[in-house]
Amino acid sequence: MSDNLSTFEKFSDPELAATIASQLQAQGIGATLVNESPVFDPTFANNTFEPTIQLKLRPGDFRKARQLLEQYYQEQLAGIDPDYYLFSFSDDELLNLVRNPDEWGPLDYVLAKQILAGHGKPISPEQEVGFQVERIRTLAQPEESKRRWVVAGYVTAVFFPLVGLFLGYTMTFSKKTLPDGSHVPIYSAGDQRHGKRISILATVVLALWFWQLTGARIFS
Repeated sequence: MSDNLSTFEKFSDPELAATIASQLQAQGIGATLVNESPVFDPTFANNTFEPTIQLKLRPGDFRKARQLLEQYYQEQLAGIDPDYYLFSFSDDELLNLVRNPDEWGPLDYVLAKQILAGHGKPISPEQEVGFQVERIRTLAQPEESKRRWVVAGYVTAVFFPLVGLFLGYTMTFSKKTLPDGSHVPIYSAGDQRHGKRISILATVVLALWFWQLTGARIFS
């Protein structure tokens, strides 16, 4: 079951994470919390602000969960501190937040829309859908190809084939989760082809190494 879950949100506050998970579970959404904070911090920094608690859901529940979270935070807006940092944002900054909600949190997203409405610049449902479609299209674009990394992959496959095999596999099969729960490749089709070739090259080199080692033992 856990293998089919994807990270929906990240939190640094355990209580808030538990509250959100409970809200979603009450609406029939299977929410699981995973705390990835290290048991021992070698830096002794004890950074409690790093979002290490992951809220995981089935990708098909992402849309419904986001709607439920927005409803939940809508009910919390009356208690927002007047000094909350979004109140100092310009309208352009607030609009940019609404266009890129995945870079913020559901509370900021809901509050930004309310502030804009209070400034006489409400976001219509049609605009909201358009922003979401545009954002998904942007995030779905593969990462820009870095030629030096491709070259490094081929070199690594020859001299460090185990590492090369890992790099090739990563380039070929790595995917990212979009805000709507869908999964798309991280790397471009061209980089994926390079990844396959790097994997094949690394496998051949490993086979040759193994043959040399075993052959030397047999004939020694």
